[in-house]
Amino acid sequence: MKYKTIVWDIDGTLLNTLDGLVSAYQYTIEQLNLPEKSHEEVATFIGPTPQTIFVAKFGLSEIDAQKAADVFRERYKNVDLLKAEPYSNSLSVLEKLANIGYRQAVATNKRQDYAVDICKYFGIDKYCQPIYGADNFNKLSKADLIKKCLKDLNVADNQAVMVGDTLGDKKAAKQAGVDFIGVNYGSGFKDVDGYANSPNDILNLLKDV
Repeated sequence: MKYKTIVWDIDGTLLNTLDGLVSAYQYTIEQLNLPEKSHEEVATFIGPTPQTIFVAKFGLSEIDAQKAADVFRERYKNVDLLKAEPYSNSLSVLEKLANIGYRQAVATNKRQDYAVDICKYFGIDKYCQPIYGADNFNKLSKADLIKKCLKDLNVADNQAVMVGDTLGDKKAAKQAGVDFIGVNYGSGFKDVDGYANSPNDILNLLKDV
C-alpha cells in the first residue's frame, strides 16, 4: 500500500448532511434578518466554515460573522445535527479499509464537539481515530486539522491521503502536504474525471496508487 493513513472529510464524503446544514443556515438567516436565500443557494454553502460563509455570502464583518456562526452552531447541534445519513456503503468501506490495515482519521470543519457526536452516532468512530473538528473561532485551518491527525498517528505526510468533496478539501490537503482523492457525489465536485462516484470507487482508486 502506498498510504498508511486515510484522512476523511465528513460532510458530502462519509455522510449526506445537507438537510441538517441547510435547516440550520435557514434558521440563522431568519433569526438575524439576513437576506433570504433559496434552498438551492444555501446548499452551495456546504464545506467552508460558517464564519467564512457569513462573510462571503452576506457581507458581514468578522465580528458579526462569528455571532452568526454561534447562532448557526447552537441550532445545528441541538436540532439539526443528526438530520443525516451515511452514503451508500460508506461505513462498509471504512470497515474494509480498516481490515486491510489502513489507519483512518477525520478532519472536518464541523466544530469539534459535534464532529465527535455525529461520528459516534453513525459508528464512524469505530474506524476513524482521531477525530478533529474546528474550534469555535476557527483558529485552526483544515490543513492544521489534517496535520494534527498525522501527528497523532505518527505518520509522514507522504504516507497519507485526504478524501473530500470540495475544492477547500483539496486545497487543505495540498497545504498539509498530503495527496488527495476527490468524490463527485457530495456537495462540491461533480463529474470530475478520476474522482470517486461512490464510496466503493474509493477502494478502486486506492488500488491504483
